[in-house]
Amino acid sequence: MKDMTKVRLFKYLTPQEVDWMLVKWKMRDIQENTVIIKEGTTGDEMYIIESGRVEVYLTRGDVVLLLSELQESSFFGEMALLTEKPRSATVKAKTTCRLLTLKKQDFMDILSENPKVAAKFLLAMGEDLSNRIMATNSNLENYFLINQAIVDNESFRNLYILTHKAPSSSG
Repeated sequence: MKDMTKVRLFKYLTPQEVDWMLVKWKMRDIQENTVIIKEGTTGDEMYIIESGRVEVYLTRGDVVLLLSELQESSFFGEMALLTEKPRSATVKAKTTCRLLTLKKQDFMDILSENPKVAAKFLLAMGEDLSNRIMATNSNLENYFLINQAIVDNESFRNLYILTHKAPSSSG
């Protein structure tokens, strides 16, 4: 990777520790529009974007909810290293991408071979996950307030009904 200091996961590691850890990561090239992670499936690897962009989204029926767009130095799929739970979102390459991948077994090897490096890596991951939770909480609060305004305020409620009414068949 061009500059590993931009990757938040490595912010507590020395350059030598980063080099040691990167031996466990594998390079993977992904074509544009390729689904990298499918929501609901199980996985055993996480990713760092060396180049390119991906989009993270949920699909509910016909509705696609874009959660974020990630670019160089961002990471995703980290929960697969920590749990056996299904993937929580779909990730698709928005452009051609070059990704670094870390398999769960390689992560377990890092834990056993160098617990100090693993602890620094996990600390950075935990901080990032905490920031994501705080952002989600803020978004949920805004969503709640908007819904409450629609329920409590007749003008908002009428505007909502008007904008979500099915088109008339009479033209």
